[in-house]
Order: sequence, then structure tokens, then C-alpha cells
Amino acid sequence: MKTDFYEADAFTGSKGEHWASIDSDYRWEKGDEVWLEAKGKRAKLRITWVNVSVKDGVVTRELLGLKL
Repeated sequence: MKTDFYEADAFTGSKGEHWASIDSDYRWEKGDEVWLEAKGKRAKLRITWVNVSVKDGVVTRELLGLKL
């Protein structure tokens, strides 16, 4: 399933910078940690929010994570 990673704002928790998009069947959960490398930067994110959407039979998800 298409999975998008976003950095969460540390104070409001709102969706911030888009880091990456991948195709993955991994079951992401709150508290998971992942290293991402994109746009010449590298960061470790702790997942704080998982949003799964279904539109026209296509499942996608957005992951928000706090930069550690």
C-alpha cells in the first residue's frame, strides 16, 4: 500500500514536511521508529499518528512522526 511519511510539528502535532513515499505492506504502529534519508537529509522519526484512507477501492496511509 502507498505509504507517505510526514514530519509532525513538535508543538501542535500537525502534518509538516513530506519526507518520502514508499509502497509497503508493513503494519506501522504508533511508537515505531524509522530512519529516513531524503533531499540530502537524514532523520529518525518516531511514528505518532497513522491515518489509513480508502478511496475508490484504493488503500493509502499517511504516517506522522516526531523527529528524534
